[in-house]
Amino acid sequence: MEGTSGNDRFYVMALDNFTTENYTTFYWYYNAYGNLDSSYNVSGSANDFAVVGAEPTGRVNTERMIASWNSSQYGAQNARDMWGVIQEEVANGWFVPSKSEWSAFGAAFGITNSNYSITFGLSHDYWSSSQYNTSRAYIANSNGGNIYDSPVLGPSSVRLATTF
Repeated sequence: MEGTSGNDRFYVMALDNFTTENYTTFYWYYNAYGNLDSSYNVSGSANDFAVVGAEPTGRVNTERMIASWNSSQYGAQNARDMWGVIQEEVANGWFVPSKSEWSAFGAAFGITNSNYSITFGLSHDYWSSSQYNTSRAYIANSNGGNIYDSPVLGPSSVRLATTF
């Protein structure tokens, strides 16, 4: 509302997966495999769909990774890396949810292996913006209702979020 101020309090998930003319799935950052900064690792169990932990927000993670991708900090850019193709949406306020934000979405909506596709129109796997180690990032698994780590050079779906 115009004239109001304060912290964002509401999370919104995009209704559709992010796609381009050429792709429906994307790499986290293909050439960063084995090169990511280990200081950004997220602690905690990989299987915690319903548990929200302390970590940077998806917006912070997304902005950091776009800056890293734009400078080729962790390796050469690939046209299918999500950090390159989502930049216009990020400029409009969208971001890749963190591991914890995906957990909160899953818990709030009651996403299960029996309703993720029919009720919510979700794919099996979605990238989070949270890094696991120097070669892997977290994925939200709609089909299994959990969070796990996957190599950054594998393709997965991308669903963006925003706050207000």
